[in-house]
Amino acid sequence: DALEVVQYGALSHNPGRYPLFAVKSKQWEDAKPTLLVTGGVHGYETSGVQGALLFLETQAAKYTEQVNILVAPCISPWAYEHIERWNADLKDPNRSFKKGNETEESAALISYIDSLNVKEWACHLDLHETTDSDKTEFRPAKAAEGGSTYKDGIIPDGFYLVGDSEDPQLDFLQAVIDGVEKVTHIAPEKVICGESVAKEGIILFPTKSLGLCGSLSLGLCRGITGGTYATTTEVYPDSPKATGEICNEAQVAAIVAALDFVLATQTEDIPRFYPIGTPGKPWSDDERNQWKESRKYHRSYKEEVLDKLDKLKSNDALEVVQYGALSHNPGRYPLFAVKSKQWKEEMSTLLVTGGVHGYETSGVQGALLFLGTQAAQYTAQVNVLVAPCISPWAYEHIERWNADLKDPNRSFKKGNETEESAALMSYLDSLNVKEWACHLDLHETTDTDELEFMPAKHAEAGLAYSGEVIPDGFYLVGDSENPHLEFHQAIISGVEKVTHIVKDEDIIGEPAKSDGIILVPVNTLGLCGSITGGKCPATTTEVYPDSPRATDAICNDAQVAAIVSG
Repeated sequence: DALEVVQYGALSHNPGRYPLFAVKSKQWEDAKPTLLVTGGVHGYETSGVQGALLFLETQAAKYTEQVNILVAPCISPWAYEHIERWNADLKDPNRSFKKGNETEESAALISYIDSLNVKEWACHLDLHETTDSDKTEFRPAKAAEGGSTYKDGIIPDGFYLVGDSEDPQLDFLQAVIDGVEKVTHIAPEKVICGESVAKEGIILFPTKSLGLCGSLSLGLCRGITGGTYATTTEVYPDSPKATGEICNEAQVAAIVAALDFVLATQTEDIPRFYPIGTPGKPWSDDERNQWKESRKYHRSYKEEVLDKLDKLKSNDALEVVQYGALSHNPGRYPLFAVKSKQWKEEMSTLLVTGGVHGYETSGVQGALLFLGTQAAQYTAQVNVLVAPCISPWAYEHIERWNADLKDPNRSFKKGNETEESAALMSYLDSLNVKEWACHLDLHETTDTDELEFMPAKHAEAGLAYSGEVIPDGFYLVGDSENPHLEFHQAIISGVEKVTHIVKDEDIIGEPAKSDGIILVPVNTLGLCGSITGGKCPATTTEVYPDSPRATDAICNDAQVAAIVSG
């Protein structure tokens, strides 16, 4: 339930035999830091692969509340099968993690990680081994291939770490050593791989200059994170004190020790910013129940939504259809859509969704206003389909989460559904729409995001919260994989006749493509904007109701203007 397997590429010389996979948190949240574990960069180093898999099987799920988990367990599958250090092109993948020097293996992983747009790295562990075959096969082959003389080297007897000489983070490295020595012995040598130890079992290399995989989070993300922890583990499987099981467990111990250190560092000085829970600790079931019990009813779904839908039942062009109900109170929270009465399969379909986040009032009321004033005139050209209030419990309680502390707008993907998203997706599937015209998902960005909802989200996950900037004005969130920028610009042009557009160069941490337009990976995030499959133009609207230049009427009109313009 906590993890999903994602294919991010394949080796071109045999893609059917060598697909490339990562495993990541199913509930991926931008607000959380991300743990990166890489294994099998050198395919012959068995415990790098098997240790990563053991971590996924036994430990990873328990950390998904605090961090995003991202594990690439076997980066070089050809080399894993052939028990080789080089790849099939006689290239060392662990010297290729820098621009212009990539192998297929490193290029595929770098591209995939870029696509995730990670805001903050918790730490990165690249799992390796130093084996006797380094001395008998791989280093001699390297020297022979380069036409140089091979000088026999000493293989260190025990576990050690390779850190970054430009950013050592020795306290972090020592915490990993302390965790691993409970499982296996640490290399006692004073010089390891020609480098003097910084501490027992710790040497430092310029990882970025060498293009090591350990530089992946550092080299690509240093400017974003500023203080990333990263290291390369080196297990010695040929020691008489070692077994395959011990080596795998040592890799897991390294990951766990590293992550525990980072989480403790991040949470030790977190001030209280939310009334529920202990700062720095994910909420327990008791604290989640405390949140549920403290929620208050503020407005009537029946009076503000259902009664307006009843009036539409006399509309000659539209019909009101119930497609589900929330199980915890089906009588109070039926789920309705409004669709063209004359539904024609040969016509494309307009989809409008509102109230995915129930507290965002104009998403609901704007959808209802469109139904009451504009929708009928389009029914000769497109099938009209509007789900005006997807999260009615959250609408009544003025909440972002649903009653189960889940964000419905991160749940529009298989295996991660909430009741709200599952009901809508099932209904849309039943309609068997042949072609979508466009989809507008109506939202707001409000001051309560900064005052209540984001603090609650961070507190529930045990993370620090330092506030965020709420943009003043209307903006759109499109899909980075299918931008449809002309569609977005047409909406901006229509809406700016009603309300003001955000002019900031950066909006909620994303660079603006033009005034009031940002792009994010909607499918990866599970946004409602991904529900039509990504082929048709789709966008998420964001109105700012707390602006001194806005009123409720202006916000509702802006949503209608967005639909009509789109």
